[in-house]
Amino acid sequence: MKTMTLTLAGLTALALSTTAFANTEIDTDGDGVMSMEELQAAYPTLSEDLFAAMDANGDGSIDADEFKAAQDAAVLPVTDG
Repeated sequence: MKTMTLTLAGLTALALSTTAFANTEIDTDGDGVMSMEELQAAYPTLSEDLFAAMDANGDGSIDADEFKAAQDAAVLPVTDG
């Protein structure tokens, strides 16, 4: 798994978000992955650099494993779902 190197400012901005979203709530088109646009709707402070760091396999989208890894690394708040 790719090591995430993120800026402290980016981590802080995302960690301060108090709104919790389940993957299914973010994946508005139901394709099983989250795009930059879908994640920015849930986390408006998400930058392209942070998205790229989360995208461990480099496919341009965030799957459930990458999303959980971002939560585990405190990049995104933990959700209820």
